[in-house]
Amino acid sequence: MASITLEELRQKVGETGASSPVNRQIAEFITGHLREVSLMTASELADAAHVSQASVTRFCTALGLSGFSEFVAVLQDLVREEWQAPERVRYLKGPSYPDADPLLQQEWENLQRLSRICAGPGVDEMVDFLVKAPRLVIAGARASGTLVPYAAYFLNKVRDRVEVATPGTLTWDALVTHYQSDVAVLAYVYPRYPNSLVQWLKDLSEAGVPIAAMTDRDRSPVHPIANPCLVVPVASASLFDSYAAPLVLTNYLIRQVAARVPDIERRLKAIEQYDMVHHIYHQRPSRERVPEP
Repeated sequence: MASITLEELRQKVGETGASSPVNRQIAEFITGHLREVSLMTASELADAAHVSQASVTRFCTALGLSGFSEFVAVLQDLVREEWQAPERVRYLKGPSYPDADPLLQQEWENLQRLSRICAGPGVDEMVDFLVKAPRLVIAGARASGTLVPYAAYFLNKVRDRVEVATPGTLTWDALVTHYQSDVAVLAYVYPRYPNSLVQWLKDLSEAGVPIAAMTDRDRSPVHPIANPCLVVPVASASLFDSYAAPLVLTNYLIRQVAARVPDIERRLKAIEQYDMVHHIYHQRPSRERVPEP
């Protein structure tokens, strides 16, 4: 069911519900409460639909899935950008997870997926994009915008002409008012997909600006206009989305970019020398013995 749409899922749920009265109860509750069900446990769904937990498991199996866990994962992938913070308060009940906290479990699974992502052609294409862009603008908005400073800070250490564009910055406003042929944009586009960011990227793409993106799924609104477009998942099992995998992959990309920068060692030494001369970082006091009076 990896590529199923929400409408197709609704149809399969309805067809499965027609097979028995119990399944009809489950199907009717699911189709009427998709967003709520995506945040439920199997026992919570059973209680809400007034059936047994075993019936919920059998229903999910009848859908062609391994069980409730796979069903809710599919449903979450389709509707989680619609989640609202008050609904996520359920994740504050940490002790209700007997085996492993779902946030930690999701992040662990996401990090394990990075090996496969890094082995794909998309990463090499992204490194080429980051190396060859004459002027690289890192962009994002709202939650996606929190990834921008990290990427820009470290990319600035390994290459020239890296800028930040978030709503309200001069770069953000300037890029959409007149075409700049030397610009390429790397965008972080994660749920809940800010309209301001999506429209800004569409406007730039129509103007001929090359767009690369990191996002969470093939159905992301940036996918049709970004090339390359890396799909890197976030963990949703918390009050707010968690971005461990995108941050780790960003660091990996920066390392790959640095490996292709001529004389990178000299560049990094110059940065370190400047930092030392200007006392940028805290230094431990000298251990030299102070003469006694």
